[in-house]
Amino acid sequence: MITTFASQQIQSLRRQRIFVALLIALLAMTAVAGVLGWSSHNTITRVYDEAVRLLAADGKPAPPNPFLLKPSLSLLSNMVVYIPLLGALLALVLGHLSLADDEADGVGRLIFSRPVSRTHYVAGKLFAVASVLAAALAGSLLVGIGSLLVVNRAVPAITDLGRLVVFYGLSWLYLMVFALVGMIAVLMTRRTSLALLSAMGVWLVITFAVPQFTSGLRPTESLNPITNPVSTSQRFFQITAFARPYSVAEQYKAASSHILNLVTAEPVAQTIQRVLPIAVLVTSLAIVTLVLVERHDFSRSSSNE
Repeated sequence: MITTFASQQIQSLRRQRIFVALLIALLAMTAVAGVLGWSSHNTITRVYDEAVRLLAADGKPAPPNPFLLKPSLSLLSNMVVYIPLLGALLALVLGHLSLADDEADGVGRLIFSRPVSRTHYVAGKLFAVASVLAAALAGSLLVGIGSLLVVNRAVPAITDLGRLVVFYGLSWLYLMVFALVGMIAVLMTRRTSLALLSAMGVWLVITFAVPQFTSGLRPTESLNPITNPVSTSQRFFQITAFARPYSVAEQYKAASSHILNLVTAEPVAQTIQRVLPIAVLVTSLAIVTLVLVERHDFSRSSSNE
């Protein structure tokens, strides 16, 4: 039954072209990150080459190439921004549609007129959403590897490939938070439009409001993977900083920065500790989704108005 529900949901998403839209958006984000990295690489290289010629004319030694001092995966550092900003919104819409259609079209009422396990129903929906997100992120991973190959003119090292795989695995876990939020919003409201609006409100709180409260980060700073919080210099944020470990957006940003080696290295155990709040939140939201489905009245249809 789980595979049946999952297969039906994936086919439904494919008919609505939501999977294609999600895939294109993630591929485009990765391509943009690669183009920006390539542009930065070319600018740095041209400036360095010109400096080398000027120093050579004066008989002075040239300094090391600054591009060689940058982390090898810095080309894709913008993905740490794009995934929480745009990828989370796409995941939210994906989770919303997985249940909203059943509500609006009365499919849920038809399904549960038969002796069907609601646990299997939820598991099938979650499996479908998780599979679609994983497939889209896998495509993004391939584009990222291609960008590194083109810009660096060399096959990425095994360690770099491993870091990319881990980063995209963490990104999948993070996006599942918002997919589940989209599903829960449908179960807790009578109108699908209100459900989507409510879910977007949660995205705003997680992405912008909580980081600003716990670290004093401005909205633009909360998306910067290497921004230093100001809580060490202001008394208010010294107090609210105790809640920072529970800010999944900040923990995702920090863990991703260390996984991609964009900042000073930290012990692996500490990076794992940063991921735990995200994993706990996903598990908690999945349980809440199951409980809400068990109690939900599928005999009524939600309004799209």
